[in-house]
Amino acid sequence: MDKIKKLVVALDEKHLEEIVALDMRNHSPLYDFMVLTTAKNERIISAVLRELKDLGAAPEFDLKYIEGHNGGEWVLADFGDIVVHVFNEEMRTKYNLEKLWGDANRVDVSELLND
Repeated sequence: MDKIKKLVVALDEKHLEEIVALDMRNHSPLYDFMVLTTAKNERIISAVLRELKDLGAAPEFDLKYIEGHNGGEWVLADFGDIVVHVFNEEMRTKYNLEKLWGDANRVDVSELLND
């Protein structure tokens, strides 16, 4: 849970909104958690991209892949056991992954931010 906390805190510090963490251990054989969040503009998405790359260089993280950084609408970062989606508002609404994975348990992000 330390890795998910570090990711959520890093995203919060970049002023991302509506951070949601889903426990996917009973739903996906590929990863344990999915983190979804919204960036207000392309500049914030660029800053988050740099932050995700920096986190990926830390020993406890294993950044396998980042995609979507060219259009400024959606960035996906694959850390192996955690997948992070950073959307602009339009893409977050369009894909609505929270609804798609509505039966997955949510991690209480507020507890992670208040520790």
